[in-house]
Amino acid sequence: MTKNLKTTLLIWLPWLIIALGIILRLDQYLFNRSLWLDESFVVINVINRSWLELFQAPLEYTGYITPPGFLLMAKLSITVFGNSDFILRLFPFISGILALILYYPMAKRYVSEHAVPFALLLFAICSQLIIYSSDFKQYSSDVLIAIVLYLLADYIRRHSLNFSRLLLLTIVGSIAVWFSHPSVFILATIGIYLAFPYLLNQQWKQVAKLTLVYMLWLVNFAIIFFFLLSVETVYDKWLHEFWIINGGFMPAPFSMEGIQWLYTKFALILNNLASLGAIKVAAVLMIIGFMTLLLNKKPAWFLFTMPIVIALCLSFFQMYVFSDRLLLFILPVLYLMIAEGIAKIPTIVAQILIVLILILFPIYQNFIIKDNHVIEEIKPVLETVQGHRLNTDKVYIYYWAEPAFRYYANHYGFNYENCHIINPIAKTEHIKEVDFSRMQRDLKPVAVNDTQCILGNSEFFHPSLKDLEQLKGQGRVWFIFSHLGEHERPLFLNYLDSIGTRLDENLQPGSSAYLYKF
Repeated sequence: MTKNLKTTLLIWLPWLIIALGIILRLDQYLFNRSLWLDESFVVINVINRSWLELFQAPLEYTGYITPPGFLLMAKLSITVFGNSDFILRLFPFISGILALILYYPMAKRYVSEHAVPFALLLFAICSQLIIYSSDFKQYSSDVLIAIVLYLLADYIRRHSLNFSRLLLLTIVGSIAVWFSHPSVFILATIGIYLAFPYLLNQQWKQVAKLTLVYMLWLVNFAIIFFFLLSVETVYDKWLHEFWIINGGFMPAPFSMEGIQWLYTKFALILNNLASLGAIKVAAVLMIIGFMTLLLNKKPAWFLFTMPIVIALCLSFFQMYVFSDRLLLFILPVLYLMIAEGIAKIPTIVAQILIVLILILFPIYQNFIIKDNHVIEEIKPVLETVQGHRLNTDKVYIYYWAEPAFRYYANHYGFNYENCHIINPIAKTEHIKEVDFSRMQRDLKPVAVNDTQCILGNSEFFHPSLKDLEQLKGQGRVWFIFSHLGEHERPLFLNYLDSIGTRLDENLQPGSSAYLYKF
């Protein structure tokens, strides 16, 4: 390869990778899939609450687990451009695109030149980053804010602490905590990173300036924590139990259980979150990359690992969930360490082969099966029901389908305000999101003959029998399901088939509708 060709390749290759990443994110965004359950929990609050009410904890359905800055951006988007799925997802989409573009300069500042295109490629085609760039949740902006903070840390470290830079540090850090919960881990790390040289050299004036900045960060976090995040609800017990069951909290770290938990978690992070194949190879490359940064005395090793350590410590005390999409913010540094490990492989041919092995899984997801396009397609289900429903037909909304139905009702000619429960809210050990919302609104049951739209009593079949038995003799009833468990589906359908006649159905990924005559 000639020197000119190599130079040209180094200049254009990163931008070609970025272009590929933008195309993948745009393809996902333009598909315009239905909002799924977790998105619906959030959107109801944005649509139904005023600007000021968005700061009143608890939010409906979820307490207050969504950053207030994200809610404000969503409210701003629909106020300026009107309400639609595209507009609701506009901020996550822009965040995903900006994160991809800014990842390039971040990579150039923290790893070797040869590792940059490898990191960029892994980041660009990561299935989870693509999915969350068009998901109405805060995880895409978590990643963007993490990258911005790492760029800021590098910039401040390289320059003197004048007033404008201190002001920039104050503003960016303060905004970050309003938009991203895990930004606190990165800010704590940056705080140590920036202050340490001044402490070492006993430059107390500079330390005092940074301390003032950190205090302002802390004030912003304290406002959010004490007025929003710490407001307890009956729903919190269920959420806490959910994450205990699903391994979201770290056991004692030096026990066999803790070691097994750590191994499992990082395997899942590499496979599911980072969308990498050959996870053992990826893990070895990550360790090599980390050791390279450490032995070369690059500060990146500290900046990359300390936020993870903080998150793990808080997880041990059950104050942060170390699991799944809540860890998306670590992907930028994870890919940089893996890319640095790839760059240490002796030959370019071997490097390319290793990269191909790592990206086979995301290529399969993004270009072959495209399973990231759909989750719970309730929109075509509602369109079918509305198009075929008679005025005398009743509609039964399955328990977990209620939030999405509530949001889309007006779009498809339904009136959610005319929907009722026909049995009291079930007494259960844990209050889940839908019942929490119903309790907040103090929903009272009505007689089955007095409503055309029935809200399901439970996510499970057996507690739902109280509803289903009252539908006997009610004529035509449409059943709308979404987020229905695979174990529960045959129980519902077998029972309905035994007491009525199935006249029609519409089956979509994650959602369905059935028409029965009783």
